[in-house]
Amino acid sequence: MTGLGGGWAVDTGVLALALFIVSLGLFLFFGFFFFLFAWKFHPSAPVQPNPNPEPVVIIVPVKDDPSILNALSFLRAIDYPSYRVLIVDDSRDRGFRTDLDQHRDGRVEILRRPVARGRKAGALNFALEHLAASPPKFVVILDADHRPGPDFLAQAVTLIEQTRADCVEGYQKHDIGAKGFFGMFYRAGAATSIRNLKGQSNLGFGAYFAGAPAIFRYEWLRGKGFDETSITEDWELTLRAYGDGTFKIAVREDLSVSAAVPRNVGWFIRQQIRWTEGITRDFRKHVWRLIRSKLSIRAKVGLVHQGLMGLQGPALFLFWLILPTIFPGKLPFLSMVGLFVALGIVWGWPMSQGARFEGYRLKQIASVLVYAFLLSYALLPTGTYAFLSGLVRDPSRWTVTKRRG
Repeated sequence: MTGLGGGWAVDTGVLALALFIVSLGLFLFFGFFFFLFAWKFHPSAPVQPNPNPEPVVIIVPVKDDPSILNALSFLRAIDYPSYRVLIVDDSRDRGFRTDLDQHRDGRVEILRRPVARGRKAGALNFALEHLAASPPKFVVILDADHRPGPDFLAQAVTLIEQTRADCVEGYQKHDIGAKGFFGMFYRAGAATSIRNLKGQSNLGFGAYFAGAPAIFRYEWLRGKGFDETSITEDWELTLRAYGDGTFKIAVREDLSVSAAVPRNVGWFIRQQIRWTEGITRDFRKHVWRLIRSKLSIRAKVGLVHQGLMGLQGPALFLFWLILPTIFPGKLPFLSMVGLFVALGIVWGWPMSQGARFEGYRLKQIASVLVYAFLLSYALLPTGTYAFLSGLVRDPSRWTVTKRRG
């Protein structure tokens, strides 16, 4: 029992137990859905690409990212009768701009904005407005490192026509530079994410646009546009579209492109900070509109789950570091051990399935799980900072992740 300034007395054992229960509740909430979505993943039924040859434009925002130079041959090799590639280049490096300009031709157009503002969202809006003079039926958004296969557009157009969706979300298969423990972990993590997103979609829990690769109906996307103040413009578009009640999205893990792994752990951490901060900030901005919308309860719960994902950082930080330090010996030991085992299952099993999805052998799966566990400790301070920053701050930084490809 300790006394506080106004004469209040606090039983440290009761306080420790209360904080433990709060942590447990958060773990159960996030862990349950993480496990559920992975469990309910079902592979997409194969489709035979047979699209109407509608015109398509592939938009690729670029800023000092040499990955695009390696991806251009793949973009040109796509087997589709009516498409072109529109690169919006915000690069400042004159040498890079010169190298990129050498790839201009009838298939590849390169635009540069007079004022490069609004980050990636601004580049996408600039491209959408540029296309208004001769609008395509569909637009595809890719990142600079994405390398699609020859049948990518035929499959993408077939899927958006068959599903009548506003957007078909595909899969970034991070197989470029996926070597070493970090590369294997990152590739398995991406596979886990798309499997969970597909499971979320299968269950009707509000699937979301998770970024490129994706195909959209041009008129729908131009009408919505992207929020140029957001650093997670894909997630912000999802919240705004659901708030309007007009968003139909299909998730396909078989609509894939090869993608490059971040250069190292440092760039991975920067990426995670941006995602956590941006998702939290955009959710804070739209949450009440979302709750008041006519969406189903399932969809609202799924979107709330995603919007508060960053809360896991502070919860883990509280549970693993703060509570044992401030209240040593006050927490129920067996409950902590049980929670540790439970967390290992609800987070470890989906990751193991993602690794298996990528063809990993048993030893590789075990290595990925151990690496992910150790890395989770390193991310506790940065994850906590990113969530709290997104919760209270509006200004945010956006940096291009340096990659291995």
